[in-house]
Amino acid sequence: MTSEPVCADRGFMTPQELRVSVAGRWAVAPASSDPTRGVGTDTRCDLSGRVFFALHGDRHDAHDHLLEAVRAGARILVVEESKWRRIRLTTTQPCAVLVVPETRAALQAAAAAWRQMLTGTRVFGITGSAGKTTTRRLIEGVLATEFQGSASPKSFNNDVGVPITLCGGRRGDHYLLAEIGMNAPGEIAMLSALAKPDVAVVTMVGRAHLEGLGSVDAIMREKFSLVSALSAGGLAVVRGDNSLLDAALEGALPAGVRVIRFGEGVANHVRLQRRTPRVGGGQHLDIVACGRSFAVELALEGAHNAINALAAIAMGIDSGLSDQQISRGLASVRPSEMRFVRQQFGDLTIYNDAYNANPDAVLAALSTFTELVGCAQRRVVVLGDMLELGAQAPALHEEIGRAVARGVGGSAPDVAIFVGPLAAHAAAACRSVGGCKVVQVAELNPLGVSRVVSEFATGDAILLKGSRGAALERLLASLQERLAA
Repeated sequence: MTSEPVCADRGFMTPQELRVSVAGRWAVAPASSDPTRGVGTDTRCDLSGRVFFALHGDRHDAHDHLLEAVRAGARILVVEESKWRRIRLTTTQPCAVLVVPETRAALQAAAAAWRQMLTGTRVFGITGSAGKTTTRRLIEGVLATEFQGSASPKSFNNDVGVPITLCGGRRGDHYLLAEIGMNAPGEIAMLSALAKPDVAVVTMVGRAHLEGLGSVDAIMREKFSLVSALSAGGLAVVRGDNSLLDAALEGALPAGVRVIRFGEGVANHVRLQRRTPRVGGGQHLDIVACGRSFAVELALEGAHNAINALAAIAMGIDSGLSDQQISRGLASVRPSEMRFVRQQFGDLTIYNDAYNANPDAVLAALSTFTELVGCAQRRVVVLGDMLELGAQAPALHEEIGRAVARGVGGSAPDVAIFVGPLAAHAAAACRSVGGCKVVQVAELNPLGVSRVVSEFATGDAILLKGSRGAALERLLASLQERLAA
């Protein structure tokens, strides 16, 4: 079992193609030469007919769960040479075993080989400091109105997730959408070389992963290495309205690559002319795109998601879809888990945006929250630590604290609750400006959870926003217990 629970349920390589692609040797030969059904890395999935890669990390080693993989239906186990010598499988179920030096590298090698076999599939690489998953879902919603394809499962955008996504593609598909993220310098370039995208989509570039890269300029260079991976005839779809992004694009753009810019300025090919929030949720967008005007309905909230939708509109136009198909595809996309999802807990309205956070994403969430709940009885924001910001973390948290007190998108909230050691800097800055009640909680242990929940009152509208490590969703479990009592 690994920390990346995935099974890609697609037609995949034959055993021989797999062996050649990973440069492995058979410890147990396959009983059939028929193609496998896909790949998997988690024994909790149905692995029937699939290739199981025994990955290992700091906390889990799938070599300890090979028997479970066989019982889940795995047809081929890919294991490491150094560990196979110590493994004995006691099962009557037929299962081939392919031995390789290192399983993570083997997964990547298999993905690279499979990518070469997807000759008729248009591969999209999607990156950015925020909005990757939402933009990918919006593009998928639009393209799926007419075409067959596949996309990253959830937010699988690292050196395991991208190979899994590639292995999930099928011969004959029109498109494959791959999110591409990073935690360290050079990672996007490496993943881009693996994916070999035909289209590079760059959403917003902001202050995320500063711990690994040090500056926004370095982040831009890293993100635009996805564009550099394009070949002549490729397409770069990039956020406009930013001179720094334009400079980064100019330095990264290969010869013969087309560019579509999206944003609010008149220089963009796809431009947001006007947006109108709807009373029942979502928003109406008036768009000018490549010389034509049309209106779309978006179920997602906020100005940032309106901008994300422009990238999907650009992809729909470039793929030859009609205005009606594009509008229908956008309207089909609903908020995904912990990405500004509205949830009702008794008389409390929670906007759960706790999937992840960086300074720009927090400001966008605060603005959207203010826009949606301006008439609420009380507005409460719960902000957790923003992680991976390096030495700039205290100053960036202070910036957020001041912004909360001054009111992002309008007036300050009634109550601002800051959770975590880094968020303490935000709490102090917010308190120094004044304008709202400030509560500081060191951690979300049982006492901390009780302290936060005790601040909620009948009729409150509440925003949850923080990095995954802050795990603000623990507050929801407490609310559910309170309702059940």
